Amino acid sequence: MKEKLKKLTFKEIVVIVILAILFSIGTFTLAKYVIEEFHSYFMQMENFYFTSNRLKKGNATYMVNNWSGVGGFDISFDLSSEKNSYVYSDYDIPYTVTFTCPNGVTCTLDKPSGTIYRTSVTHSDTVTLRVVPSRNYSENERLEISISAESVSPYVEEITADFIYVVGKQGITYEIEDEGSRPYMVFKITSAINYCKVIQAFGDYAVDYLLDSSIYRQLSDTDKAKCACKGITLSFNPNVILMDTTSNILNTSTYQTTSIGGVDYINQLTFRIDPLSTMAIKFYKTNPVNNYTYPSANNNTSIVTVTTFD
Repeated sequence: MKEKLKKLTFKEIVVIVILAILFSIGTFTLAKYVIEEFHSYFMQMENFYFTSNRLKKGNATYMVNNWSGVGGFDISFDLSSEKNSYVYSDYDIPYTVTFTCPNGVTCTLDKPSGTIYRTSVTHSDTVTLRVVPSRNYSENERLEISISAESVSPYVEEITADFIYVVGKQGITYEIEDEGSRPYMVFKITSAINYCKVIQAFGDYAVDYLLDSSIYRQLSDTDKAKCACKGITLSFNPNVILMDTTSNILNTSTYQTTSIGGVDYINQLTFRIDPLSTMAIKFYKTNPVNNYTYPSANNNTSIVTVTTFD
């Protein structure tokens, strides 16, 4: 007598299907891993290396959380034909570079293609993508850019990276650190602004171009003088607080004075603050007992008046 086949329930069928799917996914993942490892091994056996300091196989992601949301900036990276400082490719490696930028953003490559020559001293090429948004981005908005580089011959290899820029807190903030019965207080001012405006054309930069802080910091002192960072004016009463005149900030500032008892005291100071920077200025109190901490639960008015200008 033939044994009757057991009829599977719906739940049992579902379990079998799920296990089959998981098995197939696991097999595919393992196969993909094996293929990638074999490919990498083959390339090394052929002494072929196509690498980068920022772009990677399988993609890399970089995030900047304090972008100003205003003005252009550069993304630079190296493409290399070396495994390390002692092992290099045996070939000239021609390559191409592509990118994706969101709508409303102009991206321009200085080198969309090139060749890393095996006779090169550095065994690398530097590529720069200039990014210029056509509008200002708001706080917490994101700008995402993808870059891909591909070797053309003798083998094809692709390396990629995503660059994500998130707009941080913007503007100028300040505070006063003080203690009762201490003879001095410290005024701290911080710029969360990430750019400076070009006021005199130089190099590739026209008047009114907004330079990202990363570019500004690399400029010579001569070129920095052709850019206008945020301007700050501090006003205060020397009958109450006296500025420490040994401060280095006086070397890069203009100031006004007022006469008290026949002696001139600074009562107004004007200077420019670099993007993404903090400055500290010491003031001596004419009455050390007073506490000018700002902001605080007991004080919502600063003893120093702050105005800003472009």
